[in-house]
Amino acid sequence: MEWKRLKSEYVINNSWMKVRKDTVQLPNGTIIPDYYVTEKKNVSLVVAMDNKNQVIIVTEYKYPPNAIHKGLPGGTFDNENDNPLDVAKRELLEETGYVSDNWESLGAVVEYTIKDTHQVHLFAASDIYKIAEQKLDTTEEINFEFVPLDKVITMCMSNEINLATAMVALFKVFYNCRK
Repeated sequence: MEWKRLKSEYVINNSWMKVRKDTVQLPNGTIIPDYYVTEKKNVSLVVAMDNKNQVIIVTEYKYPPNAIHKGLPGGTFDNENDNPLDVAKRELLEETGYVSDNWESLGAVVEYTIKDTHQVHLFAASDIYKIAEQKLDTTEEINFEFVPLDKVITMCMSNEINLATAMVALFKVFYNCRK
């Protein structure tokens, strides 16, 4: 069932991502000489909700699709040994100035199992409160707003929010709130 890696070389290897060119052998004996794999940093995303069940939705320009997207606060690990919850707390504070004393792991998801190796760790933070102003990276220009959870789900269903991992996290929180 598993594929066997026969050879591997990095064709891109920088601080943002790595791309490997692998030669692999399938269980049926077929050899694929140029199977490309991307190694990106793991990510943590946060569904941050206040005591009125309003969720922080961030709006940010994303270069690759050349579009403005609505999603959730979050960001990449600095290194592979980072604690996912610590990354989530750091990113929520940096991108919004909010913190929480109540955190729940929603699990980790994989975005693209065909070519990617990274995971996206999902968290819910409830009863958030503000302690600081935004402290954004030089590549970030993030606006955010509070949106009622029911409306956020409508935004997902209408594709106003169309980032897959954000949608998964939001649907998990919505489901948990309905139990």
